[in-house]
Amino acid sequence: IDEQLARLGGTAKGGRRRPRNDSNLVEALHKALTDTVMSVSEVAVAVQQQGYRTTSPNFRTIVNQALIKDKRFKRVGRGKYTVKA
Repeated sequence: IDEQLARLGGTAKGGRRRPRNDSNLVEALHKALTDTVMSVSEVAVAVQQQGYRTTSPNFRTIVNQALIKDKRFKRVGRGKYTVKA
């Protein structure tokens, strides 16, 4: 059975795998926010349009936490962020 699963590209372990991205979330956010101001929802969509993959059902919340936590980002208004100069 394991051989058949392997030929089909599966594994016997099951479960969900995290998608692999070329860069981490903070790097993708930095790229999306350079020279612009966006809301949390807008930047979450922009990052995914750049190719960042996620399986999170609440990705916007994760983006918001990353923007608040990382010192490379600056809050310019209610829910609006940009990259620090």
